[in-house]
Amino acid sequence: MNPSDLDSQAVVRALDDFFRAMDLRTQRNVRVAKRVTAMLRVGVISFSAFALLMVAMIWVFTDRVRVMVEVLGTMRIEFGQMADNMTHMQAILGHLEKDMASFSVVTEEMHVMGSTVAGMRGDVQEIAGLMGTLSDDVTMVNGHVAGMNQSFRLLSPAVSGIGASVDRGSAPIKTFYNLFPFSGMLP
Repeated sequence: MNPSDLDSQAVVRALDDFFRAMDLRTQRNVRVAKRVTAMLRVGVISFSAFALLMVAMIWVFTDRVRVMVEVLGTMRIEFGQMADNMTHMQAILGHLEKDMASFSVVTEEMHVMGSTVAGMRGDVQEIAGLMGTLSDDVTMVNGHVAGMNQSFRLLSPAVSGIGASVDRGSAPIKTFYNLFPFSGMLP
């Protein structure tokens, strides 16, 4: 054997080793790209499902808040009427107290009852005022929830677009795989 044959054999072996190493590297890159693409797809699908679930929950919550606002409005009216009735009862108790002035024990108790009813009237009026404030607060919450609902609706198409971006992002690896001269040997 002459030295040039040995050199050419060494070169051929080195090239074979190089091509084998490149094949292995290409296979590993393709496997990694497939795994990353699969993980990203699962993540995008999971986030899309979560976003849709949140939109549905916000829609249901918005509907319930609307009903609560109506009920609170009715309660505010009822508490206002109760406060008026308490005022009327206080006036009646005042007349009754005057009529029963001859009965000192009864008069004292009626006076205590009158002050209790006056206190109740103030409490009921305060509750009626709080119901009005609560109704306004619930209306504001309803507006915020509607804004969140709109944000989720706008977010859903953006999240869906991430899947297409992942496919476009993995295109260079697929192109490299198709351009490699020994790509037919890969599984």
